[in-house]
Amino acid sequence: MNDNLFKKFLSFSYGSWIGLIVGFFGTMVTTRILLPEDFGKASMFTLALNVLMIAIMFGTDQSFVRFFYEENPENRGGLLYNSIRIPLTLSIAVITIVMIFNKRISIWLFEEESITVVLFLCLGILAQMIFRFATLVIRMQQKGALYSNIHIFHKTLDVLTLLILYFIYGPTYKIIIYSVVINLILLAIYGIWKEKAFWSIRNLNLKNLVHTKKEIIQFGSPLVITVLITWLFQSFDKIAIRHWSDFSELGLYSAAFKIVALVNVLQVSFSTFWAPVAYEKYLKEPNDKEFFSKIFKIVSFTMFFVAIASIAGKDIIVFMLGKEYRAASNIMPFLVFMPIMYTISEITVTGINFHKKPKWHILIASISCFINIGGNAILVPEYGAIGASISTAFSYVVFFGLRTQISKKYFEVNYNLKKTYFIIAIISLYALFSIRNSSFYLNIVIGIIIAILVIFLYLKDIKVGYKALRELKNVNKDSESR
Repeated sequence: MNDNLFKKFLSFSYGSWIGLIVGFFGTMVTTRILLPEDFGKASMFTLALNVLMIAIMFGTDQSFVRFFYEENPENRGGLLYNSIRIPLTLSIAVITIVMIFNKRISIWLFEEESITVVLFLCLGILAQMIFRFATLVIRMQQKGALYSNIHIFHKTLDVLTLLILYFIYGPTYKIIIYSVVINLILLAIYGIWKEKAFWSIRNLNLKNLVHTKKEIIQFGSPLVITVLITWLFQSFDKIAIRHWSDFSELGLYSAAFKIVALVNVLQVSFSTFWAPVAYEKYLKEPNDKEFFSKIFKIVSFTMFFVAIASIAGKDIIVFMLGKEYRAASNIMPFLVFMPIMYTISEITVTGINFHKKPKWHILIASISCFINIGGNAILVPEYGAIGASISTAFSYVVFFGLRTQISKKYFEVNYNLKKTYFIIAIISLYALFSIRNSSFYLNIVIGIIIAILVIFLYLKDIKVGYKALRELKNVNKDSESR
């Protein structure tokens, strides 16, 4: 990987790491001023906002990304306005429906009537839609530093706005909702101001664009199904807890989710780094499957080690959240499977992507989603948030397995899956043990033993794996000269 690519990777990722530290501090503040029940209600607002966003975006954000470089640079502002017209129209329709049924929606989400919160939901829809396009404009122009700075700005605002609202309104779930929407509005304005030439009104009626509004809809609309299935797969656990349990359990679950954010940053950073490198390597040396095998082994070892460390240190991390959230330590162990399994599957899924078979992604997400729904329906009524975490973890193992096996039909790589599944089973048993075990020290001792076992199993792979990582320096060595 050449210096330019590495610098670009750093420019886009440093915001995530700094934002993680600020965000974790914000979580500590939130959990110390709000009860789990309030935290749970606030998470329902975020859930509703995200699903409504999928409906109004209608895949136009993906169309904007897909057509951006095909459009003449001077006409890209016109592409932006053509893309944003559709979600703007849909948002008006959605907001109208939300306001008509505001009482039912408010009671289902928060178990109380609140026209103010519903109004903020409507404002949030518009603000998040504009903010989404504002960040895409920055990202597609590859302004990594600005993109990272906005992410840091976002996380910092979350903490500051929440504290200000706390001193005004006191400890209520509504301060999180108000904070989210106010920050989205401020960030959307900031993003537009930083790229004001792109958002100029002069671009509103540009002619002779390469891609029409019809093409934007045709490309984006089929993706809505995939996005909805993926969202349901990733979010049904919260819906299940809301339906079969209570807001307190949902709040604990959401807090545990925040703790796993560190591993999520690893996932996002690796995905950002891996995609261009994998495609470049495949185009240059399509038969070098050993390279992918080596990378899989070293990344698997790293992520498994992170999972073990997270489970071993769960009580220390959760201690920072305050006594009302200590129960989140028993929810966290299985939640680490989400970013772990997703990250290593990013390597094994390459066959589907290399051979351009996107329909498999819909099937994989659908099967994983069905399993997650079934698992939550069985476990949540009896075990609450812990049951949701177990169901979600199992569905992500299935997700990894499906991605891997289908991908191997197109791009056969020796990943040594027997060892992989063996370690997954060991870590699963450890996660189950850590939930049932109340001894802080015994949990750490068992974690150390399992970590030593994983090191022993991967000792040879670690040596050859790091040699493979050094090969990445040469993957794009000719890019600068071209």
